[in-house]
Amino acid sequence: MFLLACTTNTNMFEKILFHEYFPGFLFSKTSDTVIGLNGYEYALLTNENLVVKTCEQAGQIDIATVADYDYYRFKLLLTSCIAIDKFSTAVASQGNNFPQDIDSEFIYQLPATITPFVNYSDFLRKQGESFLSYDEKTKVTIENENTFKLLTARDEVYLTLLARGDFTQDGYEDLLIQSEWYARDAYGKHVDLVILSKKNIYGYVEIAWRLNEL
Repeated sequence: MFLLACTTNTNMFEKILFHEYFPGFLFSKTSDTVIGLNGYEYALLTNENLVVKTCEQAGQIDIATVADYDYYRFKLLLTSCIAIDKFSTAVASQGNNFPQDIDSEFIYQLPATITPFVNYSDFLRKQGESFLSYDEKTKVTIENENTFKLLTARDEVYLTLLARGDFTQDGYEDLLIQSEWYARDAYGKHVDLVILSKKNIYGYVEIAWRLNEL
């Protein structure tokens, strides 16, 4: 496993970026700065090919000009670039209320609203619910060390831990999670980013920030 961490004193929890979940991102050897992108090419509606070499370049592209079959893949790139930007604002934390090793039992207790919003009624149904209480038939499996698959009768959700650090500047460690939703019985897929906070070891996990609001 490859990760990028900042150096802190022994009384602090280092912020960590799991950069194996950023394929094609070229990182500086001495910092968490992304110095370029490699292997990101997309088709445009004009039948031209677009080669993206930096996140700055990606952010200037009108996503509406990307061909339909490359639209979601380009959306994933934009999401990854935003995740890198969010990580740059995080600092080392003074306390940590999250488990060091994330497992399936932890995932079951997370807020059901972590998943990308399909529509407003979907959001309302999930308010105040955990994954387990919202749908007790949800099955969680470990895809790899930091990625979990949630399978229901109608959809698949993938949660990937991208980074750990104090994103909210309150002294406690937060988790940066990428959430991907795919419909099983229809065509549909969405991606989102959320920052999870837990200010008390016995408290609930809260969503402190998300990329895509309703």
